[in-house]
This record gives sequence, structure tokens and C-alpha cells, in this order.
Amino acid sequence: MKEDNGFNNYYIALILLAAVLVGMMFLSNNADGPVVEVGDTVMMDYTGKLLDGEVFDTSDSEIAIGAGLYEPGRPYEPLVFIVGSGRMIEGMDTGVLGMKEGESKTLTIPPEKAYGPADPTRIQVYPLIDEIPIEDTLPLITEMPAIQFTMSFGSEYEVGDTVQWPGSTINMTIVDMGDIVNLSFALDVGESFSSEDRPWDEKVVAINSTHVTIRHQVEVGDVHTFGTPWNTTVIDITDTNMTIQHNPIPDTTLQTAYGPILIHFNETGITLDQNSFLAGKTLVFDVEILSIEKGDAE
Repeated sequence: MKEDNGFNNYYIALILLAAVLVGMMFLSNNADGPVVEVGDTVMMDYTGKLLDGEVFDTSDSEIAIGAGLYEPGRPYEPLVFIVGSGRMIEGMDTGVLGMKEGESKTLTIPPEKAYGPADPTRIQVYPLIDEIPIEDTLPLITEMPAIQFTMSFGSEYEVGDTVQWPGSTINMTIVDMGDIVNLSFALDVGESFSSEDRPWDEKVVAINSTHVTIRHQVEVGDVHTFGTPWNTTVIDITDTNMTIQHNPIPDTTLQTAYGPILIHFNETGITLDQNSFLAGKTLVFDVEILSIEKGDAE
């Protein structure tokens, strides 16, 4: 009988121990707090690097200063986003899943889960040294919609009046007015003019019933700018062509209405790359989850 009581007591003790362990596990898990799931809103500090350790972005102003990336006026603050909403690159969305508040992690994200491969159709290459014709031929008559003419010159003109082409010293004569306004170059052979869309002056060398031929007024050694971050030197002139050399500059990014363009010079040419500078690259992010706001996973 005593042996039975001893066995029962031992069995009860095991049950109580198991219950205590389960309770401790529950309390421990509950103390750890929630983990990141799809649909949650997270606040996160981050630093993005390339595989060689070069920092390209961060939410930490001190890291930005140390990396030479600091932009005055930019708010350096934690990133807030909804996990799985598509706002972030795939590798970030999936990489933070399961993380807890206060947890730090390093995410290594391959190109296919980051900005994808570089698109070769968005890359143009131009020669460092190029030849262009020394002369251009322009139509003698220029057509312009009446509304555009009015916006450019006003409405107080009539046939036979002379107007100056915007941004230039070119005089043009109105030869016809209607829904379309016809303008004729009011130029003589030997006359020169300037235009803001041309880096040099032009000289009229011939005129016929349909066209005006102009010659670029350049000399060897002239340095011009074509509205680009680099300048260009005239290195040779013949009767028909001029040879120009684009002068290299360090790699830079040009901001345009169509997005940023990375400019790179090498020994033979200029590469203009409209791909994201992170395209085709493996990215490394050091992240820390600061807060989690539970959302609707669905």
C-alpha cells in the first residue's frame, strides 16, 4: 500500500512539474512580446551597405556623417512601413518576419529580391571623341500653331512683322497667319547669330528658296558645354567636320525629370545608366525593430 502511495505521489509530482514548465514557457513567450507578421506596422532603424561595406543609406545621422553621405535638411529617423504592403523590396519585407521589438539582425539580400538585374536597354554609351558636321541646314520656313505663337510673341502682330525667336538673336518674318503661323528666317549670308540651345555662335553661309545653311563658329582649343555636367573641347576642324573630345569627370548622378542617370567615364566612352545604382547588387542591411503595431495579416 505504501508502495502504491509512493508511486502516486511520484506521478502527481511529475504532472505538477510539467504544468509548471508549461506555465513558465507561456510566461516566457508572453514576456518576449509579439513578433513581426505580414500586415504589421513596424518602426525600424536601418543601415544599408554593399558587400564591400560601403554605406549607401541609413536612418542614423552619425553613420551618414561617417560615411560621407550626410544631407543637411534630410530627416534622419526610423523607417515606418507595413510589412507585406509592397512598399519595401521583397528581401526586406520577408527578412523582418519573426523579429521582435528590440531585436537586431543583418539581412543579406540578393539582387532578385532587391532591385533586380540591370536593364541593358536603359544604358547608353557614347564615344569620348566624336566627329560632328561643321555645318547645319535649317528649313527657311518654320511653322507654329497660332496658339503657340501667341504664347511666345503676343497677339499684336500681322503678316510682314518681324519677331525675335525666343532665347536667340534670330529675327524671323511673319509670312502667313491663320491656325498655323509661318515664319521665315530674316537673315543674310555672312550674318551671325547666337542661340541658348547652341554652345557657339552660328554664321549664315548660304540661303536658297527652302533652306538656310549655317556654319559653327569654333576654333581648335575652344571649350564648350552642351548642358551636361562635363565640358567638351574642340580638338580638330576640317572643311566638313569638327572633332570634339568630352572631358572626363568623376562618376556622378544627374537628376532628371525621367529619373536619376549615373554618368561614368572610361578610356573610350561615356556611359549613361538610367538603372538604379543598386540594380544587380547584393545588399546588406543592419536593422533593428523599434516597435511593432499589430495589423490585419489578411
